[in-house]
Amino acid sequence: MLEKNKEGKVIKVCKCEKRQMQKKEMAEINLIADYGVEGDVHAGKGHRQISLVGIESVEKIVRERNLNTEEGYCNFAQNITLEGIELFRYPVGTEFKIANEILLKISEIGKAGEENPDNIMLTEGIFAEVLKGGRVVPGDPIIVLE
Repeated sequence: MLEKNKEGKVIKVCKCEKRQMQKKEMAEINLIADYGVEGDVHAGKGHRQISLVGIESVEKIVRERNLNTEEGYCNFAQNITLEGIELFRYPVGTEFKIANEILLKISEIGKAGEENPDNIMLTEGIFAEVLKGGRVVPGDPIIVLE
């Protein structure tokens, strides 16, 4: 049974401005409704406006596969790394808030059609649509809505 009103928090925020580059850790990102992360190459009108993954999933794959990750980057191309909620266990359509003002809706779980056992985004990452935007910084609370 999935918990409603389950709380977690933002650990890291990232973006990249050009294709084929790693997303770089930032002090903050700005989410734009129906678009995604301002200044991020992957933002747009589609259903994959922003990507999120749990630190628990990242640590698990790094440990299991003995991967080398670089500090200061989001090594799995996620915009937000979070802690305390396994969003990939919630169904598509689930809405959640960040910092009590930003509203997101899960639009895809994992990344169908791609295979890479070292990329946790393909199985435990989520993509979301931005319903209401705003500024996101590490430490912001995340809450799954009913």
